Amino acid sequence: MQISGYSSYATNPYAQTRSTAKSSASESGASTGETTASKTSAADAFLAEAKKTPAQRIRDDWLARHKMSEDDLKTMDSKKRESVEKDIAEEIKRKLTGKDAQRGAALNMVA
Repeated sequence: MQISGYSSYATNPYAQTRSTAKSSASESGASTGETTASKTSAADAFLAEAKKTPAQRIRDDWLARHKMSEDDLKTMDSKKRESVEKDIAEEIKRKLTGKDAQRGAALNMVA
């Protein structure tokens, strides 16, 4: 005894799933050009970050923690900007010399 419509599933059980997936991707507007563009921009962002020096990364991290940008620094008055630049320079020096790791470091005596 054969059930109607079952024979197509017996030969290719994923036939309906594949056709549904193709049609939903075309309906949603997804295309290979859009995904390629986003991958390229992500790769460019990664390469830009990888090319930064450790000092530049520390500076960017400091600015992000203080919710500031380079443009904000440019618009500051000279005295406040000098103070901020001094704080950034001190943090860069501390982190690059390794003194930041020593400052307040907890030691795991169990291991």
